[in-house]
Amino acid sequence: MSVINKKIAFGVKYFNFPVNKSLPIELLCGKLLTLSNEVISLKWTKSELLQALNNTIEFDERIEFNETDLVKISHLRKLKDVLVSGDIHYDASSDLAIANIHVSGTMVVPCSISLEDVDVEFDTESTEIYSFSKNVEDIDVHETKKDIVELYPAIFQLIVMEIPYKVVKPGAKYPKGKGWEVVSEEELIESKKDRIDPRLAKLKEFKIED
Repeated sequence: MSVINKKIAFGVKYFNFPVNKSLPIELLCGKLLTLSNEVISLKWTKSELLQALNNTIEFDERIEFNETDLVKISHLRKLKDVLVSGDIHYDASSDLAIANIHVSGTMVVPCSISLEDVDVEFDTESTEIYSFSKNVEDIDVHETKKDIVELYPAIFQLIVMEIPYKVVKPGAKYPKGKGWEVVSEEELIESKKDRIDPRLAKLKEFKIED
């Protein structure tokens, strides 16, 4: 049985592994599919971009996030069904990689009243620029490390920017106790309209005689 090393492209990545020429193509594809799911991570080297057709790589992936990253954001409890799609192109004249990113999914955030979990869908997009040159001065340009473009940090930042300032779960009620209660800003403003300043109330007791 002869085995050769063959470079096969799948999705957005290239893999080198031994291929048994006597195996059926369906089985070979099955082995390749299993391998690709384990290693695709939305990051590429400069050489991979140069080898791609027209120096462009397209991607369409479902990704998961590290729990350690979620802990850093107090108003973000969980991320679900996050889909990332787009393309990344290397421009040789400027030594830059331009990534067009579209991100959608569902975030779990706390209700502003009851602190219960609330599912909030998000859908956002951005163009991110990565430089392979050192000493990048433009704050809008990411500097690559070891000539590797990694989209994960930018994607996570895009999602964080989509976290709503305030979310109220339908049917949520403000807490209250003996002698106290929490009210909404609207209710507080409304109650102040009917409230008479005690100093003005005293003035009403005085009568001006002719």
